[in-house]
Amino acid sequence: MHFSEQLEVPAPLAEAWAFIWDAPRLAACLPGCVGVEQVRAGEAYRARFEDHVGPYKVHFDLDIKVKETVPLERVRIFASGRDARLGVTQRVDLTVILAEKETPGTTLAVEAEVEILGKVATLGQFVVKRKAQDVVKQFTRNIEAELRPTAADNSPEEARA
Repeated sequence: MHFSEQLEVPAPLAEAWAFIWDAPRLAACLPGCVGVEQVRAGEAYRARFEDHVGPYKVHFDLDIKVKETVPLERVRIFASGRDARLGVTQRVDLTVILAEKETPGTTLAVEAEVEILGKVATLGQFVVKRKAQDVVKQFTRNIEAELRPTAADNSPEEARA
C-alpha cells in the first residue's frame, strides 16, 4: 500500500532536519509508538509499536534502518517487525523529503510503502489500508503540531528580551 502526505511547517529547514533526527521526539509523533531506542546513531533504531487494527491488538518491535540520507534534503528508512503472538509481519519503506519554502518554513513530503501480512491482513485490504492511512495522516499532523511555534514562543516578554 502506498501513502503520500505533504505538510508545511513554519520551522526553518535546519530545524525541521534536526527534528527528523531527534528519534524520541519524532517517535512521539507516530501513533502507537510507545518507545524508541538508538542502536547506532543515524543508522539503526528499535521501536515498540502497540495499536488496534479491527478487533486485534498488535505489538511490534520494529527494527529501523536508515537506508539513505541526503543532509537537509531527504532521508529514507526501512522498518520491519513481527507480532509473534498474532503471526503478523509489518514492513514500512518511508521517505521524507524536505524543501525550504520561499516564505519562512519547510515543506515535508512523506512517502510510505506499507506491507502487512498475516492474521490482521485477513480483515480485508480496506480495513488494513484505512488503518495504515490513518496512522500516516496522524503522523504528519503530529509532526506539523510539534514544529509549529507555541504562543509562548512568540510572547511579548520574549520579543522584548
